[in-house]
Parts: sequence; C-alpha cells; structure tokens
Amino acid sequence: MRLPTLVRRALAALALGSPAAAAAQQTKPLEPANMDTTCSACQNFYQYANGGWIKRSTIPGDRPMWGSFHELQDQNFAALRQVLDQAAANVGTSSDANLRKLGLFYGSCMDSAQVEQAGLRPLAGELGRIAAVRTRPQVQSAMARLHQRQVNAGFFFHSTPDAKQSGRTIAEISQAGLGMPDRDYYLKPDSASETLRREYVAHVGRMLRLAGDDGAAAARSSRAVMAMETALAKASMTLEAQRDPEAIYHLTSIADLRRAAPTVTWPAYFKDRGVADPAQVNLAQPDFIRALDSLLASAAVADWRAYLRWHLLAASAPALSSPFAEESFRFNSTVLQGVKEMQPRWRRCLEATDNAVGEILGQAYVRKHFTPQAKARALEMVRNIQAEFRGRLGALTWMSPATKAKAYRKLDAIGNKIGYPDRWRDYSNLALQDGPYVLNLHRANAFEARRDLAKVNRPTDRSEWGMTPPTVNASYNPLFNHITFPAGIMQPPFFDPKADDAVNYGGMGAVIGHEITHGFDDEGRQFDAEGNLSGWWDSSDTQAFSGRAQVLERQAGGFVAVDTLRVNGKLTLGENIADLGGLLIAYGAYRRSLQGKPEPAPIDGLTGNQRFFLAWAQIWRSNIRPEFARMLVTVDPHGPAAFRTNGPVSNIPGFAEAFGCKAGEPMARRESERVQIW
Repeated sequence: MRLPTLVRRALAALALGSPAAAAAQQTKPLEPANMDTTCSACQNFYQYANGGWIKRSTIPGDRPMWGSFHELQDQNFAALRQVLDQAAANVGTSSDANLRKLGLFYGSCMDSAQVEQAGLRPLAGELGRIAAVRTRPQVQSAMARLHQRQVNAGFFFHSTPDAKQSGRTIAEISQAGLGMPDRDYYLKPDSASETLRREYVAHVGRMLRLAGDDGAAAARSSRAVMAMETALAKASMTLEAQRDPEAIYHLTSIADLRRAAPTVTWPAYFKDRGVADPAQVNLAQPDFIRALDSLLASAAVADWRAYLRWHLLAASAPALSSPFAEESFRFNSTVLQGVKEMQPRWRRCLEATDNAVGEILGQAYVRKHFTPQAKARALEMVRNIQAEFRGRLGALTWMSPATKAKAYRKLDAIGNKIGYPDRWRDYSNLALQDGPYVLNLHRANAFEARRDLAKVNRPTDRSEWGMTPPTVNASYNPLFNHITFPAGIMQPPFFDPKADDAVNYGGMGAVIGHEITHGFDDEGRQFDAEGNLSGWWDSSDTQAFSGRAQVLERQAGGFVAVDTLRVNGKLTLGENIADLGGLLIAYGAYRRSLQGKPEPAPIDGLTGNQRFFLAWAQIWRSNIRPEFARMLVTVDPHGPAAFRTNGPVSNIPGFAEAFGCKAGEPMARRESERVQIW
C-alpha cells in the first residue's frame, strides 16, 4: 500500500528526534528503572514494563513523538552527521565521485545563506511554465513535468512487479494528488475535520501569497485547490479497501486505458516520462483515474493552473527560504502533528540526504557501524525462527495438508536481506551542482523517477532494497517474498550482542518473526512462494483463517487510541496479525534454544521468560502528542504502542504463565476469547 506523500514523510520522521529532551541513554539490556512495578503486569503490561521511562521522558519540541526507535535513530544520526560534514568539507578535493555527490547535496542544503538569498527564484522557470498553461493538453504536459520531479499531482505513475507475474516489472497508475494526509480529511463531517479543512485552505492561500499572488487571487486559487482535491478524495479508495491486493490489481491494455481516461493523451504522457509505450499497465484504482479524467475534461484550466502551482510549491517549500519552509512546517507539523519547533537544519538536511542518496550514505555508515558478526548472529536467529514457524505450521488443526505443503514451500523460499545490499545502487547518472538546494533536490528526485521507470518492461530485480542501511525499521515484501533488516535496527534495544538470548529473542527475534508472519497475514498470505498473487489457499482454509482474524480485528477495535478514537481494526489487521504471530514464533524459538539446557538464572529478579516479554514491550515504549495520535488513527496501518504491547501478550498463554496472571485478567484472555491463528 502506498501512503500519501505527506503521511510517508510524517511516519518516516518518527525516527528522528532531539536528544536534549530525551531520557538518559539506556546502559543495560533491560533497565529496571524503566518499569512501573506499582502497576500489575497482568493488568497493563505496557505500563508495567515502561511506566518509569514514560514518566520521566518528554517529547522533544521538534518531534511528534519519542520512543525507543527515535533514541536509536538519534544515535545513528550522530554518526551520519560526521560522515556528511566531512563529505561537504571535502567536495573540492575528494577523488570519490559518490562522496562528492554526498557532499554537494548535503552542503547545498546546509548553505542556509544561499537558500535565503535565492528565495523562490530557483522555481521561476517551472512556475512560469505553469502560468503559461492555457489548454488541457498543456495541463497534462505540466503534470508530467511535475511527475518527473516526483511531485505526484493528480496521479502517481511508477514501476512495480506485476502482482500476478512477479518476475516482470510493469508500469502502474495509482491515486494521488491530495495535499492533506488522506481522503478522510476532506470528507469526514465532524467539527474537527471541518476546522482542519479551513486551516488547510488558509495555509494554501498563505503559501500562494508568499509566491506573489495578491490576497484576492490567493483566496480564489486556494478555494479552487480545495474543490479539486475534494473531488479527487471522493474518488479515492479508502486505506482499508486498498489492503485487498485483488482490489488494486487491474491489468489494463493501453486501448482500455484510453477508453477509461480518454482526455489524457497517453502516448504523449509516456513520451514525456521517458517510457516506451507499455503494452499494459496496472490501473490500481480505476474509478479514481476515471474521476481524474473527468476533472481534466471539465475543470477550468485556471483551476488546474492553481492546483499545479500549489503542488509544486508544497513539495518544494521545505527546501526554500524561511517564509516558505516555516509556513509548510506550521500546517504540516504544528497543525496536523502538534509539533512546536522545527528540527535543526542539520537534521532536516541529513534526512533529505538519506532520502536522496541513501545508498551512498549507507556505504559509509556500514563500514563503521555494522560487523560481520552481527549479520551472522541475525541469520542464526532467522533460521531458528523459521524452524519454529515450520513447526507451528505442522501443528495447525485448521489448515489442510494441501495448503500446508504450499505454506512450507513459501516459508522455505523467503529471502533474507540483512544489514546492507550485496550490490550498491549506481548513482553515476545523478548530476548535482554547487547551487540552490531546491534544484539539487529536484535533480535527485528526477534521477530516482527515471531510475524507477527504467525498470518497466524488464525482469524484476529482487536484489533491490526498499530502505537505506541506516534506517531503524524492517520490512517484508510480498512480491519478492523477502524480509529486510537494515543495519540501522541491528542495535540495542532491538539487538544487543551483550544481552542474553531472552532479550534478543524478545526484541530482534520478535521483529524477525513479525516480518516472516507478514508473509502469512491477511494480505501477504495471498502471494505464493514466488511472490505471485495466486489464491493458493483452499477455500476452507481461507474461511478458517478469516474467522480467526476477525477476532483480532474486534479486539483492536475495542482499544481506545486517543480521546474517544478507537483503533481501526480493519486498517491495522495485517500489522496486528504480524505482531501476535511474530511474538509467538520468537517465544517458541527462544524456548527451543533452551532445550537440553538449564533454565536461565534470573537477572534483576526477572526470569528468562519474563525478560523475553519485557524486551518486546520496551521496543514500543513511547510518548506521543495527541494531534499526531489522531492523525495516525486515520492513516497508519500500525496500532498505537500500548496496543502493540498488550494486544499480543493478552493472547499468549506463555505470558500469563511467566507473570502468574489468572484467566480473565486484562492481560490473560480466557481461551474462548484468545486469537489463535499461528
């Protein structure tokens, strides 16, 4: 599922923070001072495990939330800053072309004097071309130019493996073009949403006035933008609906594409994007593209000029002079997320550099901060957890032997990407200059757009990574049937070479199990061992799985995330299945590792089993601003931290045994109430 650009930026930004307001760095794998032992583990395990940390930790002023992910990324950023400062200082003397590009990009971003002096002038050419648009074909050409810079006005055109023939890469057309995080922001009738819509229109107007419009023109254009985006929002699929892979797979011939969207001159668009006429495209949301085509045919060209101008400004604002950057921050961070302070410039520039040339930065990072020993230990854990999952598959009573055989095959075929790519990305065609930062940003975006579209009509490159090595995250790709663990996450509290196995299995082991389980969640299970959307389950197995998953959906829907807003059980179902499955599998693998050995001695009064579950809980510890929590309820397929801790453990008998919980207590559901999938 591809989230709107604004949402992806916000979620990616979770990994950044300011250390000044954070708690002191943890020195023990499990720190007893982080706990709240006045709270019973059987009543609220998240509070029991993390209450001490939550009480003494504050959210930095420049972040929407703060937690273990952010503490670790903060450490990574300190190391990366040294690499970037050195690269920027040596641009003129370095013999390494990649390091020169790293230094040019980061250095142009850090050159605040040049950014302020340039103002809006670097965009004058593109703004002038948009201002000259007078016909509908010119609207299309202007849209294509924005798409070349990864400004996804109107729709999103990109490459993707064919979901039903994953060995080939095809072009895909997806819904896009909204300036707010999701369609619900435009359509919900509640007073809070109405207030946000007024704020958004005012924000658009302020940005257009900064760009030179007078008050009346800015007001007219902002209303036109809102009307255009509302029409697109009404035609957009919900995030919940997009979780069904079949619902977003519509392999379409170019002749049928022309019939669905006759206003767009598709051959001209493909030529503008540098793609030879594809025989087929995946039309992810056909209703959306028909609605967009209708707007292209009927909306006033002046309204399209306003819309295109706005999206260029909105995408570029963080790279422009202070008035633009500050207005962008005011709405996107303060209004939507509750953040009061901008990040320091070096952090913003570091994040942008990682996004633009992350595999150059990643090479420098892993040379210093990732060892072969860490990779070997991680691979050992992966093998142990896969073996445990295989054992659990064999013990299932609700899955037929025929489906089990295919599930074994898929499990055995899962590829492992750990630490960093075996083959680094080639940046030789990226041309950067010692000039305005926003133009280097556009050049990097254009390079990535070309690189992406060059994959169309070619065999799928399954070696490609979707994250940069310093990233504190992990993923499962159903089209590749691969799990990925960047070097950035292979550190405490997720993975600690000094910690006992209980802590590492409860932290990194559960993350590994989480990603493996994604291959068998409500979305991932529809893809086979080769990554093809193939419907390989027997109908009786599908029915049995769905019934069990619905129990988890109801459990999540009963959890209050913030104020009166409850977790969206449908939107978060895949992540909740992966959390529960991952923790179960990791616990089984931990217990398997102890076979033939004495039970580990307690540490700080905590048994090995207790330490396992505490390690899981501590990776989710966090404080969050209510504005951001409300945003995540709408757009994030992950549940809130407390539910990610308490939801899984309440369904695991081993947890109740470890902490002596009685059946019926909040953290020890009765057997008839437990979710039992894997």
